Amino acid sequence: MNKRQTTINRIFKLSGIGLHTGREVTLEFIPRREFGIAFVYQGQLIPARYDMVADTRLSTQIAADGKSVSTIEHLMAAFYYSGITNCLVYIDGPEVPIMDGSAWEFYHEIWRAGVYEFPETGVYLKVLRPVEVSHNDAWVRVKPLNTLDITMTIEFRPPVGKQRKRLMDVENAVSIINSRTFVLHEEIEAIRKAGLAKGGSLDNAVVIGGEEILNPNGLRYKKELVNHKILDLIGDLFTCGYRMLGKVEANKTGHYLNNRLLREIFADPDNYAIY
Repeated sequence: MNKRQTTINRIFKLSGIGLHTGREVTLEFIPRREFGIAFVYQGQLIPARYDMVADTRLSTQIAADGKSVSTIEHLMAAFYYSGITNCLVYIDGPEVPIMDGSAWEFYHEIWRAGVYEFPETGVYLKVLRPVEVSHNDAWVRVKPLNTLDITMTIEFRPPVGKQRKRLMDVENAVSIINSRTFVLHEEIEAIRKAGLAKGGSLDNAVVIGGEEILNPNGLRYKKELVNHKILDLIGDLFTCGYRMLGKVEANKTGHYLNNRLLREIFADPDNYAIY
């Protein structure tokens, strides 16, 4: 485990369409000396941190002083997998682009930019006591462990059904990074009536219609949908600001409970240690 703080080795840009806004947006990635990931939107610095999360409906949104940036979870997961702890992301729209619905394009471009390592440490959050949050039949909990071990369970109607996956080697999981977001076809109309998913298409989301996958090429992986829920969870957990060490077990969790888990952990200093 690399315990040192890192940033990207050079400036680069990425552009794409926002899933919910449908707007073209450009990201400019800037190396950062200060600890943490942060966005800059319309001159406002917004730390990508759990206590800045303002909305968790269909994505994770952070906000500060009236400015907000949504759908940060896939990019945060890409930072996690790239080993980047410090970076500034200048964004010219209110939503991180969806790209292909996974974290792959973000991860690939960060990897191409390279990693610069600082002498400072303090990048791991080790869970010291069990913490759990729940809502109805959904829950997520974390127990002490010296690595990050994730077990995720989801359940939808066929053809998804109940899927469960355990990821013991979180550091090396291309199938997680490359798994796309998904939606039930019958939910699309209601989502769009709410003013969301204006940029959604079969190019950036898995669509489940009836008892089949509507995307022409089907799924990338047999468990792509549960894989993507793990991707979302990793991105949300990284808003704690650190690389978490613990055994995470989740059932039907989403952005709301993922954020609540972090708030519960940080509510008591005896729950964790930083090193």
